[in-house]
Amino acid sequence: MKERYWRGMRVAYVTSWTGEFVRQPRVIEIEGRGGKGIGFRNEDPVTDRRDEALWVRAAIAPGRGQPAFHRVHTLRQKRAIEHSLCQVCGLTVLGTRTDERTLHLLGGAAPITEGETAAAPPVHPLCAVESIEDCPPLGRGHAAALVKYSPLWGVAGVVHDPVTLAPLPHTGARPGDLTHVHISDETIRWTLASHTVVSLHGVTPVGTDELHAMAEGARRTGAAGRRADAP
Repeated sequence: MKERYWRGMRVAYVTSWTGEFVRQPRVIEIEGRGGKGIGFRNEDPVTDRRDEALWVRAAIAPGRGQPAFHRVHTLRQKRAIEHSLCQVCGLTVLGTRTDERTLHLLGGAAPITEGETAAAPPVHPLCAVESIEDCPPLGRGHAAALVKYSPLWGVAGVVHDPVTLAPLPHTGARPGDLTHVHISDETIRWTLASHTVVSLHGVTPVGTDELHAMAEGARRTGAAGRRADAP
């Protein structure tokens, strides 16, 4: 796995590049195992549908074109969530703390609460501080917390009207959030999903000073993480 840079700034692992954009097929109404929902006319059951939801399509070509900092790559986000990879550097966050808790960083000024849902993968302290310094939205408002466990909760995406198939307004709780839909909610069949969502438990909020202290400790010990095997 190769770290990517753009104009001297490191590009986060989960960031999409313009060379990875794929034209999305038009959604249609289909009859599936769980009932009616949205689908693609030439849908691939392996790559286009997971957890009852239809998923956006994306190519895998990091470094091709320019970074689209406002867009999260759906496949790398999913992999980072499933394998506990840092959203910034792409290295594992497991084994970097003796208490096995993971650090999470979300946009917005509201503190992270017990049971809150999130589509952001975990992050190393050093990478979190770097993100806050380099990302204007995070610089304007962010919240950090240590989390004991984060099970799969559902998906984040765009819900479509069952009658008109028109996209419905996003209802995300934090700035920039897509609508979060629980894996057992029948609305998931009408959702074009972009991200995997987990729920956060055993939450301990981390203030700015503590976050910087954690980052400085990691810098002194070199405890950034271990590199993952897959690209």
